[in-house]
Amino acid sequence: MRRRLETVLACLLAGSCTSPATSLAEDLCHAGETTYFSCRTAPGKTLSLCGSVPSALQYRYGRAPKVELAFPPDANDGLRQLGYAHYTRYQAERTEVGFSHADVDYAVFDYTEDGQRTAGVRVTTADGNGHEVACAGAIRGRLDTLGTSLRCDPDNALNGGACR
Repeated sequence: MRRRLETVLACLLAGSCTSPATSLAEDLCHAGETTYFSCRTAPGKTLSLCGSVPSALQYRYGRAPKVELAFPPDANDGLRQLGYAHYTRYQAERTEVGFSHADVDYAVFDYTEDGQRTAGVRVTTADGNGHEVACAGAIRGRLDTLGTSLRCDPDNALNGGACR
């Protein structure tokens, strides 16, 4: 790992980072897809929302090239299966994109309060146990850009029951 970091730093200083092996890309999206949201997590994995709205959107989590979870399995079903929630007030904005898979609820979140941005994914099992995996470092994209494309999630408290 130290050797890879040294290689990446050396190519950045030289201004010649062209090899895919030394790429600092922070997403799991494929060529031709748009990265709507992506970040690295403290466990060294990446979470991404990739696709080409209005036709496809997919959540991906893992390490390239091995994606541990891709939901929905067919990205063309993403706009129907992913839900959107948004809340805003003075100096605060909270946005989530959520879905359920195998009796587990997932909520990719992107919050900004008093100029501080936090993001990641919250995972909650059927028995109510929850775990949050926070982004560590740069966050690419914004969830709020998906607001007009995804269905409103009526069960998310951020929407305050205001799905129309």
